[in-house]
Amino acid sequence: MKFIDGILSKIFRKSVNIEYIDGLYLSDALNEKKLPKIKKKIEEGKGSVCLLLKSANDEDCLDIVTPMQLKMKVWEGKNPVCVGLANGKEDASALVETIIKDCMDKTGGTGLKEFICSL
Repeated sequence: MKFIDGILSKIFRKSVNIEYIDGLYLSDALNEKKLPKIKKKIEEGKGSVCLLLKSANDEDCLDIVTPMQLKMKVWEGKNPVCVGLANGKEDASALVETIIKDCMDKTGGTGLKEFICSL
């Protein structure tokens, strides 16, 4: 058992630190009332929600990940910023549509990367 625990500790972190923006985008199935419980599960690396994060690289706008993926060591030392929470992959796609529409409505253009960085 110690061998397996040793391997898992090299792959996964124990906890996840995430920053959430004010005005967090939420899919229809989620609401403000459920947020504290959802955030706690995410920090434990549990739950079935999808997180929409400001991209960690310059080429992409958003990263869509699960709480379990955030526990992977590849995220260690990074400070993910969550702009939206969705109840699954389909809801995540719909939420991205909403963000794109908001970008176009508020900026008059399609500068999605700049819009997301301004959130």
